[in-house]
Amino acid sequence: MSGRFRLGRAALWSATWGVGVAIGVALGGWLTVVGGAGTPGSGALTLGDDVVLLPGLAGLVVFGLHLIGQILIAFIRQRRMPGDGDEHDENAQRAKNEDVER
Repeated sequence: MSGRFRLGRAALWSATWGVGVAIGVALGGWLTVVGGAGTPGSGALTLGDDVVLLPGLAGLVVFGLHLIGQILIAFIRQRRMPGDGDEHDENAQRAKNEDVER
């Protein structure tokens, strides 16, 4: 697995989280409507809003937050990697130079 950031892969992972949240919210709304166990009562709930619109918005919010989080983490990792890699490369070069001098 490479350490490079790939927008397509990050978007796919974010989409899976978003779809999962949307399905969970939709099922919760559906169970509230069907069971009639909600506090406002089943008459106060509408299928269009509670099973389609609200889950869609929740899924989009989770998708966006997850994608932004992945981008931030990739940015932090990218800033750290060059320093760590340079130090390792310098040590390897010194060891190689010492072997040549012997």
